[in-house]
Amino acid sequence: MLFLTIKTDMSSKKFFTGIILSSLLFFGSPFFAAADVAGEKRIFNVRPDLDAGGRGQVAASLVHSGGKIYFYADDSWWESLGEAEKNEKIAILKNIDAEFSSNIFPKLTQTFGFASNSGSLTVLFHEMIKNQHGYTQIKDSYSKDQVPSSNEREMIYLNQKNLKFLSSSADLAHEYVHWITFNQKNLLRNASDDAWSNEMRAIYSSTFLGYDIPFEGSMLEGRLFAFNNDSSESLVEWQNYLAQYAIAHLLAQYIVDHYGINVLADSMKTEKTGIASVDYGLANNGFNIAFTQVFRDWLIALAVNRCSLGPKYCYKHQDLQKFFIEPQVSYFSGASRTMSFNTSYFTPGWQKIIASEKNMRLEFSGDPQAKFIVPYLACDPANVCVAGELPVAADGSASLDLPGLGGQYLSLTLMPFASGKTSGFRTEDGNGTNISSLSYSIKTSILTSVANGNGAEIEPESEFQDVRVREMLAQVQQLKDEIIKIQTILAQRIGSAPAPASEYSCATITENLYFGCDNYAQVACLQEFLKNQDEAIYPQGLVTRRFSLDTKAAVIRFQEKYAAEVLWPLGLKSGTGYVGAATRAKINQLMK
Repeated sequence: MLFLTIKTDMSSKKFFTGIILSSLLFFGSPFFAAADVAGEKRIFNVRPDLDAGGRGQVAASLVHSGGKIYFYADDSWWESLGEAEKNEKIAILKNIDAEFSSNIFPKLTQTFGFASNSGSLTVLFHEMIKNQHGYTQIKDSYSKDQVPSSNEREMIYLNQKNLKFLSSSADLAHEYVHWITFNQKNLLRNASDDAWSNEMRAIYSSTFLGYDIPFEGSMLEGRLFAFNNDSSESLVEWQNYLAQYAIAHLLAQYIVDHYGINVLADSMKTEKTGIASVDYGLANNGFNIAFTQVFRDWLIALAVNRCSLGPKYCYKHQDLQKFFIEPQVSYFSGASRTMSFNTSYFTPGWQKIIASEKNMRLEFSGDPQAKFIVPYLACDPANVCVAGELPVAADGSASLDLPGLGGQYLSLTLMPFASGKTSGFRTEDGNGTNISSLSYSIKTSILTSVANGNGAEIEPESEFQDVRVREMLAQVQQLKDEIIKIQTILAQRIGSAPAPASEYSCATITENLYFGCDNYAQVACLQEFLKNQDEAIYPQGLVTRRFSLDTKAAVIRFQEKYAAEVLWPLGLKSGTGYVGAATRAKINQLMK
């Protein structure tokens, strides 16, 4: 998990604001009286909560002085390396320095603005806690007279374990965007941006600078893994969760797809912060739409991702055009049912209701102060959908009658989110108010005013229908089991046994696969592979060529069986059902 934040260690926001002007003087001149020289040793103050050993200080040596960057390495690590290893690392640092000068610095400053007038950047590599890529500290911009623990330089801290050209370049760019934000917001405009919007711009830098091409193995692909695993965290109440980085990256990509990179850039070049700054960026680029509407459209895009439904209901990024979320599903059988949920502001959520043959009335109720917006998607059996929005009253209630549900429409997906707060959100460093705890409920019942085929009104259904539905589902499962048995008997009678584990319809799985994808040949091969694993992995054993919920469940069991190889390296604790690079590699290894 990334923990990429810039903040002051000051306990008083008033003190922070009071030293902005004196900081301007500090930033206006170079950080150093004289340039650092190769081999020079320094003691740097680091964050003990992010250092692997809990240290507050690190002794480090200057191992490479580049065109714009001084690269320091933790002595305890660097001195343990042999000469060949040191030379290898220095070669990587030289390439990173060249990348910063030729790509990162010019593109970021041209688009977002400059970080400062110091002209020099210090990067310290030290060992950090697991899943930590890097961080910055605003206090480093102050003199020691103001903040005694300041390192008195524009400084970026990176994890030595990730010292590779591509990953370190992406991490460096991310952190440098934070320094640009500090200069553009705090120093030039005397404003302190919200954590989520600060992070969203920094997160998008990997895509903006081309580090997410190719998609396989990229930071963006990793975000999809994290998003599939957990998409229910608040965007704005920033706690540095892995899922929040995924949400912010996917939203930033959506904004750039439809409104352009200048919306993000201009959101930095204003004294407005957070949601208001994005509204400014949209208006400044000629778009008559607010962030709240963009967030609404983005939720629908993630549910359907189809431009034919509406120009804003899809991704344009080539590697995201087939991606969509799998909502939480409930089944409407006619019996009245109320579902309750907890959420916070601007938290994505999708509740999908699948109907059998009955007409449905839906009643929504939410905290009035939360100002819930409830977009919905009604889809027919052919997956042709209609988007809409519930008219939520001032008391937080709304209702929707769907006479066609179970007939014309097979499913209804609701995407409620709270929009009643636009600033002052709680963040991981304790700023803001307490994290919001909001609730809403969804009640489904029979639409009794709809007449049946004989012209008589439909009577309210009794609770026994839930039992009947469960009985029907059990019967369906029994039929599936019988089909498998019959297929086995037929294979034996015609003298052919089931294919051995080494025989599949493809040599390797070459594409990313996920619930609902239409790559039928690759899905068939995946199902053949899962079928030949331990029976507990894929008990249904059906090769349907469609990535169903049963197939997703099987993939999750497989991923968790080999968690040390396919999940833990990505910082995931449980399976996602998404067959990406790591899962494919393990499958292909076992298929040989």
